[in-house]
Amino acid sequence: MVREVDVGEVAVIALTFDDGPGDWTPAILDLLARHAAHATFFYLGERVQGWANVVRRAVAEGHEPGNHLFSHRHPQALSDEEIRDEVVRTAVEIERAAGTAASLLRPPYGEEPERVAAIGAELRLGPVVLWSIDPEDWKSPPAEAIVEQVLEEARAGAIVDLHDGWGRTPRDRQPTVEALARLLPELRTRGFELVTVSELLASGRSSR
Repeated sequence: MVREVDVGEVAVIALTFDDGPGDWTPAILDLLARHAAHATFFYLGERVQGWANVVRRAVAEGHEPGNHLFSHRHPQALSDEEIRDEVVRTAVEIERAAGTAASLLRPPYGEEPERVAAIGAELRLGPVVLWSIDPEDWKSPPAEAIVEQVLEEARAGAIVDLHDGWGRTPRDRQPTVEALARLLPELRTRGFELVTVSELLASGRSSR
C-alpha cells in the first residue's frame, strides 16, 4: 500500500538500494527505522532466497521491494526471453519471501530500460525506475564522498541510487552504511521526507 504523503508540506526524496539483500541490509534497516524513513530495495532474485527473513522484515517495516532482475548480468547481453526469465524468476522469489508482489523494475547498470519496460508491461510489471543522484557507492568510495555528493544534489523529487549488496564483483558496503548514518538526520534537518519510490511517483514530484 502507498502511504499518503502531503507534498504541500514537505519535500520528498526517495532512497533506493540495489543488489541486495545481503550482509549490510540489516544495518541499513536499523538506520531507516531509527530515523522513521522509508526506502525502496531493488533485489537480485538469486540472493532473495538466502535472505528471505530480511526481505520480510523490510516489507513489514514499510519499505518497498523492487525487481533488479535475477543475476545482475548485463541486459545488453541478454535476449528478450532471457530478460523475461530474469524478471519472472525474481518476481517469484520476492513474492515467496515477502508475501507481496514487487512491481517496480530496475535493470542492472541501468541498461536497456526501454526494452525492460516493454517486457515488464507484457508481464503487467513496471514502471522501470532509474535514478537522478548516483554517488557511485558501488565503487566503495569513502563515506564522506557519498555524503557530500548526495547532499549537494539533493532536491525535492530526487531518487538516490545506493547499494546494500554487490553485483558481479564483491565490494564492501560499509561506507554506504556509514554514509547513511550521516545522511538520514541531515536530510531530515534540511526538510526532506524519505519515502518509497511509489510514494514519490504518487506525489507527482519525481525528478526522474
